[in-house]
Amino acid sequence: MHRWDPDLFFRFARHLPAAMAEVRAGSRLSADQGLNADAIVILGCRLLPGGVASGSLRARAEAGATLFHTGVAPIIVTTGASHEQPPGEAIVAAAILRDHGVPEHAIRMEEKSRNTEGNFAFSRGLCPGPCVYVVTEPFHMARALRIARVHGFDPIPHPVISPAWLRPWDRARLTARDAVSLAWWLGDRAGRPR
Repeated sequence: MHRWDPDLFFRFARHLPAAMAEVRAGSRLSADQGLNADAIVILGCRLLPGGVASGSLRARAEAGATLFHTGVAPIIVTTGASHEQPPGEAIVAAAILRDHGVPEHAIRMEEKSRNTEGNFAFSRGLCPGPCVYVVTEPFHMARALRIARVHGFDPIPHPVISPAWLRPWDRARLTARDAVSLAWWLGDRAGRPR
């Protein structure tokens, strides 16, 4: 953790228009299932009370299972810790994978992360190589791909249509939220010593 930077807000404001454009462009990316990769990384998503998968996490895990069955990668990494009480996001996503026929030996769980940055930071050691499919919703894709690259991955987007993406209000809200998150992340990185 680093000290509070009083200029961070100004850098955030400067990055916000470009971040919004980048998130909107990322929302239009299509899945490329023709490339082989070292792994498939399913990004975590907060659980519902009682450790139940949200519609977003379920959509991500089911899309990851379908992608795995095409033979493009030998393993799937599920990501995400428990935010309030067990089980964690990675454990719930792994159970969905098993229900969809993914064999146990192909599943690796990253159970430490609490955000997208952590998803990739802690997944690095679980992947046999840098080329990975990134499985998440379209509104999250631009930020996810940027963060993946910072952590040494060569990411391939695999956008997922979730219930949240299909609801216009949620799509608009989550797109705006991710643009704000990306602008904040860019502003924070710009202020770090090189």
